[in-house]
Amino acid sequence: MSTDRPSSLLDQANEMVAQSRWRELHELLAGVPRPELFTSVPLAYRYAEALYHLGRMAELTEYASEFESAMRRQRGTSGVMQALNLAGIAAFELGRMEEARQRFESLMELAEAEGDTDMLARATNNLGALANLEGRHEDALALYHLAIPLYQKLGQTRGIAQTHQNLGISYRDLGRWKDAAAAYQDAAEYGRGFGYTPIVAMAMVGRGEIEVLKGDPALGAGFVEWGLEMARELEDPITEGTALRVRALARAAGADGGYIRAYDDLEAALELGRETGHLLLQAEVERDMGRLVLGRGLRGEARRLLADARQKLQSLGAERAASEIAAELRALNDSYS
Repeated sequence: MSTDRPSSLLDQANEMVAQSRWRELHELLAGVPRPELFTSVPLAYRYAEALYHLGRMAELTEYASEFESAMRRQRGTSGVMQALNLAGIAAFELGRMEEARQRFESLMELAEAEGDTDMLARATNNLGALANLEGRHEDALALYHLAIPLYQKLGQTRGIAQTHQNLGISYRDLGRWKDAAAAYQDAAEYGRGFGYTPIVAMAMVGRGEIEVLKGDPALGAGFVEWGLEMARELEDPITEGTALRVRALARAAGADGGYIRAYDDLEAALELGRETGHLLLQAEVERDMGRLVLGRGLRGEARRLLADARQKLQSLGAERAASEIAAELRALNDSYS
């Protein structure tokens, strides 16, 4: 094996990452033998990024395990931390929350022991996302506000952007629309400054959802269309699915097309959730679809969809969100009896 090959591949990979060319990145590195790939931690991480952005979470789980084993054999602490972070992210996206927690907590312990500010920031940010999903929104905000100064210390713009995106989600869940809109706007601005289009797409979809929730579906639809177009260009199925879900909310509220087009969007979003194994996306789509069909008087279908959404949320540990749907189901059953 030429000693120049990993370096040459990394140069190509870095260029593709800078341009968000995830499918090309995957094609470049998929055929590289694992032992060769693992001789360069940055290169190995680039392949993981391609898997993540293409929504291939089951593959990412297996790859992260191989990556961690290789790094432990090599006694490469930095690589072990990268692998733990990747394994936690994949578990989170697939809805395996206890596994994700274990990975992120292990990462935090190792990062603290090694004095690695970057990995400590990532662990803090990811534990915040986990706390938010569990309904501990204030805890999540506290963790995000710990992560941001760490990223700022490093000048790590991408991490700052990702944390502001997460702040937007927490503020949304708390009903703090103004704060959520500002956080999403910050995420988009940081993403543009860094040239990281995926976070811009996610932020635009988030901002669109806030406008819909505030009662302006037309404005919300504009933001969502922007994010949806970017997600499709990037071949990012999870952001595309989220955008379709939010566009459905805007359409159902009267922005464009009404019930039929909203339902079509939700069906497409649910299919993307199933293809990627993204349990949270599936749950949110089934919840919104249940509410949509209930508005048409389809009580049986609404009950099935809401019950499926509740079950998925419970399996994710999202007890607060699951309890809200349980209350809707009780009300539906009471009105039906």
